Amino acid sequence: MSSQEGGVFFIYGYGGTGKTYVWKTLCAAVRKMREIVLPVASSGIASLLLPRGRTARSRFGIPLNVTENSICVGIRPGSYLADLLIKTKLIIWDEVPMMHKYCFEALDRSLRDIMRYYQLYQRERGKISCLLYVNSSYLWDSCKVLTLTRNMRLQSGSSKSSADELREFSEWILSVGDGKAGGPNDGEAVIEVAKDILIDPGVDPISAIVDSTYLNLHDHIWEAKYFHERAILAPTNEIVEIVNDHVLSTIHGEEKVYLS
Repeated sequence: MSSQEGGVFFIYGYGGTGKTYVWKTLCAAVRKMREIVLPVASSGIASLLLPRGRTARSRFGIPLNVTENSICVGIRPGSYLADLLIKTKLIIWDEVPMMHKYCFEALDRSLRDIMRYYQLYQRERGKISCLLYVNSSYLWDSCKVLTLTRNMRLQSGSSKSSADELREFSEWILSVGDGKAGGPNDGEAVIEVAKDILIDPGVDPISAIVDSTYLNLHDHIWEAKYFHERAILAPTNEIVEIVNDHVLSTIHGEEKVYLS
C-alpha cells in the first residue's frame, strides 16, 4: 500500500487459519494512517465480523438480478459513493464464493468508469482488493494468491489439550473440508465424529443444535457481540432455511422479509 500500486489479492485458507484476524488487522492499519478502507462481505452475518462492515450489495449497489454486463447502480460519476471510492485505499470483500462472479465484475466495471471520469484511471491504480474467490472470472488473471495454512484457532485453544491432540484434530477438520475423510468417495461418505463434540439430537435435532448454539437467545436478541461469536453451518440451503424458520418461530413479533 505504501508504494501506491494497486492489485487484487485472493486470501486462501480454511476455517480457523486467521482470515478474519487479517481483515481486522488491515482495517486497523489503514485507518491508523488516516486512509479509507471499505470492508464488505457477501452475507449479513459475515459482515458483522468486520469492523464497520456492510454487505457488498448494500455498499456498492450491486443489482439483485446481476448479468455479465451489469454495473453497480449506486456508483455514478459525481455521486457520494463514487467520491468515496476514489479516496478509498483498500477494499476487503469476505466470502466471495457465496456470490456470482458477475457481482465482482460489476464492481470492477463501475470502478473503471469512475476512474476514467476522474482522469485517474490506470489498471487498478491506488486500489488494493482482498477477495475470496474469483478463479472463474477474468479478474483472476490479475489476482495474486496468498495462502494461510496454520490453524490459529486451535493453537489458541485450551491449555489442557496436548499439542498432539490439537494437531490430530486440525488434520481431521482439514480432511473433512477437502473431502478426504471417510475414504475414497463420489461426493458422499460416512464420517465418524468423536462423541465429545456431538450434540445429543433428542427428538428434534434442529431444536437441539439451535438451543445449544444460541443459549438464552431471547436475553441477547439485541446484542451484536452475541451473534458475532456464534454460527450454525449447514450442508445445503434447504437446511439453512429450516434452521432459520425454526429460529424465527421462537422470536416474538411480526415477521418481515427484506431483499438484499
